[in-house]
Amino acid sequence: MTKNKNLIYNHLKKITSSRHFVKSKISCDLLNYLTEASLEGKNPKELTIGVELFGKKYEDADKQDSNIRVYIHNVRKKLKDYYAAEGKKDPVIFVLEKGKYRVRFDSPKDHRKPVRYVFLIPFIVSFAALLVLGFLYFKLSSKDKTPWKELPVWQDFAESDKPTLLVLGDYFVFSGQLPTGSVGIYRDFNINSEVEYEHLLDKNPELIHSLSKSNLTYLSKMAAFCQSHIYKVFAQTGAPIHVKLSSDLQPDDLKNNNIIFVGNYKNMGLFENVVQDLEFSFGISSSSRQFIFADDPDAAIYRPANDNNKQTDYALVINTEGYTDNRFLLFLSTQDIGNISVVDQLTNPNYLTTLLNEKLTQLDPDNFKALYKVQGINKTDLAFELIRIE
Repeated sequence: MTKNKNLIYNHLKKITSSRHFVKSKISCDLLNYLTEASLEGKNPKELTIGVELFGKKYEDADKQDSNIRVYIHNVRKKLKDYYAAEGKKDPVIFVLEKGKYRVRFDSPKDHRKPVRYVFLIPFIVSFAALLVLGFLYFKLSSKDKTPWKELPVWQDFAESDKPTLLVLGDYFVFSGQLPTGSVGIYRDFNINSEVEYEHLLDKNPELIHSLSKSNLTYLSKMAAFCQSHIYKVFAQTGAPIHVKLSSDLQPDDLKNNNIIFVGNYKNMGLFENVVQDLEFSFGISSSSRQFIFADDPDAAIYRPANDNNKQTDYALVINTEGYTDNRFLLFLSTQDIGNISVVDQLTNPNYLTTLLNEKLTQLDPDNFKALYKVQGINKTDLAFELIRIE
């Protein structure tokens, strides 16, 4: 909508005085700041907000501030609640876009539902009834030998018209001189992309002459085990599936395919934005970095661990809608053992039947997040437990 500043400022005051905002000074200050910045055509970054609004000081200009992201999420949630109640009839709608730190000012017509053609309902109902009868006749006259079309997780992939792309999370490596004197490949657990590699060289320019980019990547054993299990499912359904490395994934792939991603929290790549747009009641963190952020800053944080070769991993399964009437199924873990165990279980019809009957009856089987605790030794799981599902 055309930006009428007086109108925007009047409704900004109304919003921050509402019961959804008035008790949260941080949310009010942040919304005021972002509104002003947006009207000036600015799109501030996390660290800019931290410095200008909260007076923070950062030693590392490239470091992310997770607190700012939590504050932004809280403002977005409060706006949603406000427009569902007090702001229903407001002539301007403040929209804090996901993945961005600017406010969009919409008019109600931008959010108006399409007109319903009521007079067509009898014809639609009749036509739908014919389609249902035809479908039932087809189902009864054919013997479907695969169980996957009736089970959660895989049902949508088995019946979709879109092709499925299995994306395997590969690891970023660079080359340099090894202690043996030969040139070889290095893997730094804290460097998982070209951007992070460039930051390393910016901070340590003396490494420019001893390190170089590599055209190679590598996959862990997890990829082979998980790919084998998933391919068996698709072999039985007859649905097409192709494989691609996460480093080769393009944004168009997320629109044109159903996606199954198997990888590490560190190498989510393009899927990091997908995960950030979701809401979580828990967090997942390593010793140096948080991967999953909870809506509540005081929520439980799960941290994988290694103790005398015994591994404890927290594997996350996300089953959600994509961007273009497609599906995203993400398997995430910090260690191989997590995804190996979870993919093995979720490609087992008996386990999926139990999951459907005991856990998913009160949830939407097409949209859920499940957190598993996996313990074992040397990539062999000894204990598998579903600890949260939402």
